[in-house]
Amino acid sequence: MSCKDALIKNAITLPPEATVNEALRLIDEREIRTIPVVDATNRFIGMFGLHCLMEDLLPMAARMEGGITDLGFVEGGAPGAAKRIRKLAPLSLKGLVERTDKSAVLSPDLPMLEVIRRLAEFGSPLPVVDENHGFIGLVSEQSCLSFLNNVLKDVEAEEKEEKHD
Repeated sequence: MSCKDALIKNAITLPPEATVNEALRLIDEREIRTIPVVDATNRFIGMFGLHCLMEDLLPMAARMEGGITDLGFVEGGAPGAAKRIRKLAPLSLKGLVERTDKSAVLSPDLPMLEVIRRLAEFGSPLPVVDENHGFIGLVSEQSCLSFLNNVLKDVEAEEKEEKHD
């Protein structure tokens, strides 16, 4: 059993030219965490999600190397962060997409236990690409657990049949 057994094939994607505003609207409407970004040839570019914006919402003093590491003293910072979202909204995903760690990108034939290990390490969802880096789909914690639940049903049916023999 491999990665392709838990694959979400009809994943929503966006092109790198899509705007942050379009991506945020889609994330909100579809109640998803992240969106794969693929080019016109279906080549996987990276993932875009709310985590991509979090650093950009911080004041410059917190983003600088050696900068402020605790913002607990700041009160009323939400309006400033909201204004930064407004500034980012018209930008294309091209510059903001998170380049996905190569070991977090899955191949369709990756064994299921390794898929589970990588989901535990990198979070969910993870992109699945072919040998040419073409986007195939996603695997999420939910799709993996759903697959495993179906496997368990099969195992239990076999066990029940063995008891009757």
